[in-house]
Amino acid sequence: MASRKRLSPIRQLAKYEPHPHQIVFHQDTHKYRALVSGVGAGKTRMGVEEVIKWTQLYPGSLGVIGRLTSKALKETTQRRFFEVCDPRLIESFNISEGHLWLKTNAVDEDGSPIYSEILFMHLDEPGPLGSLDISYFWIDEAHEPDGTEVPEATFDMLTARLRHPVGPWRGFVTSNSGGKDWVWDKFFNPSKRKIFKEYIGWTAPTSANAKYLPEGYVEELSRTHSQAWVDRFLNASFDAFEGQIFTDFDEDIHTYNPADMDISQFWEHGAGFDFGVSAPTACVYGTINHDGQIIIYDEDYEAEANIETFAKSIKKKGFSHVYADPSVVNRGPNKKSPKQLYQEQDVYLIPASNDEDFFITYLIKLFRDRTSDGRPMIMISKKCKYLIDQIKNAAWDPKTVAGTTHDKVKRGENHARDALKYFINGMCFMPGVLNPVVPSGSEKPKALVVNGNWEHESFLEDKDFDTENYCHPEIKEAVLNATYGNTNSRA
Repeated sequence: MASRKRLSPIRQLAKYEPHPHQIVFHQDTHKYRALVSGVGAGKTRMGVEEVIKWTQLYPGSLGVIGRLTSKALKETTQRRFFEVCDPRLIESFNISEGHLWLKTNAVDEDGSPIYSEILFMHLDEPGPLGSLDISYFWIDEAHEPDGTEVPEATFDMLTARLRHPVGPWRGFVTSNSGGKDWVWDKFFNPSKRKIFKEYIGWTAPTSANAKYLPEGYVEELSRTHSQAWVDRFLNASFDAFEGQIFTDFDEDIHTYNPADMDISQFWEHGAGFDFGVSAPTACVYGTINHDGQIIIYDEDYEAEANIETFAKSIKKKGFSHVYADPSVVNRGPNKKSPKQLYQEQDVYLIPASNDEDFFITYLIKLFRDRTSDGRPMIMISKKCKYLIDQIKNAAWDPKTVAGTTHDKVKRGENHARDALKYFINGMCFMPGVLNPVVPSGSEKPKALVVNGNWEHESFLEDKDFDTENYCHPEIKEAVLNATYGNTNSRA
């Protein structure tokens, strides 16, 4: 056993008198539980109390308390744990390894005491978790205030390590809102309840803990911060957050019920495709009508998609050619590229521009602009749940310098949004490309022609090329200027 250091008594916080949202968390029996709350709503205190309870109910258990970075873990979560924990429970603590032993009332057959163990770990990558067998885990602040987040892969790895022989296996998550990403998807998304049956989540605003906050605390923060900040950090809203990219997107304006929209087969149709192996594969289907309005009317979205099955779905919707990530020409371990694999299923992947900056700029413009008769320039069917969620959740990476056209987008669940990127960049800005849709009842389409020449460099296997050349420079410049006033700022 590693060296241990005894601890002196540590200051105690006020007596724990749980609020209704904390009580329901403690009493619930779901395998995975999450509380998303505003700042100061008592989520960390609740998490500490839950873990201490667990150590005493199940002597000999091994739990993990984690936070994204080592610094945040030690300065906040770990510190709060030792403030709350009765020092009489503490047997020893290995500070360098973050390994804590807590006393219990249980003893072995020989009369020796049984301790429950806790590991304090940073969670910026899942690798170190791979050799653990644990009884439970608690992730504190899955979404940090600066916009960074515990990777979904880390959460999934922790769930896979729930196999310690002591105690029923449980996972707890506490966090501020981070928009509609993996926490929302697993614990709150109503369309996923049949998938995540063992998951449950609650939200609580900061005001729920007003009893233990300074007088006027909520009012002062509401007065001095933006509405987006208030919605996220005080009201625990999933729909608005600092750094949100598509702030002009409004579900009431930019989405429609399929039954209310007539789609003509004579409009220009197309599809955008994002290929995934372990990540989901996504395809969005849309059209551009005679007024230049873009209408996205369907989507396919599947994790670890079977190529044959996914290709059948594309063809069933009437498509043989779809715009795709230019990387589909790159060969995989089987010596074949995604382009080749789908071509074997009679689906042809057309490499489109991967210019993220241009796509974001143009999509912002589409959300802002209107047709001559006042309709939104882009409409998305309510059937496209993944696409809508990923548009709402798109955010700038907080690690990059804001205010320039070279900001980076925070990575996350973005496959449907990337499919829309290839649709827009292909349909609107790839000159000379024939309409890839196969109209109902038509014969098999002729070979796609790009600028009169099938052998466009994008179609050559394993060849590097400049994807920005897919867009006319003058069009790109005009779009940037129309959206931001100039090409050097996003004011």
